[in-house]
Amino acid sequence: RSYSSRARMFIANIHQRRETLLKISRCICELQEPFLRGGVRELRPLTRAIVAQQVGVHESTVSRATANKYVMLPNRKVIPFSDFFTPSLSVKDVIKELVVQESQKGEHLTDRRICDLLMDRGIRIARRTVAKYR
Repeated sequence: RSYSSRARMFIANIHQRRETLLKISRCICELQEPFLRGGVRELRPLTRAIVAQQVGVHESTVSRATANKYVMLPNRKVIPFSDFFTPSLSVKDVIKELVVQESQKGEHLTDRRICDLLMDRGIRIARRTVAKYR
């Protein structure tokens, strides 16, 4: 009876873990729908605390549930769950695009110039951050 009881509890815990991960995944999909449809440029700032509040669990539960787990996007790309909580990915993509464009023209952009170009696009970022992301 003891082993049977422990086995039932184990199965119940696995079921609860799967349900929690499903709730978290659905919440993230709703909140990051533009990212899922449009790509990295559409990634919006999202914290584990926001997801936890929406799902009704503690922030550490969201952190543990998504740690070392991956998700396949509609474009068949596999990314870690942590990417949903990294708002700098869209900025990094813009910086990468600017650097590639300028290198094709044979020019070299300074960090200050990249910072100014990003400001023209409505992205406010420090020069030191540009140097870090570069």
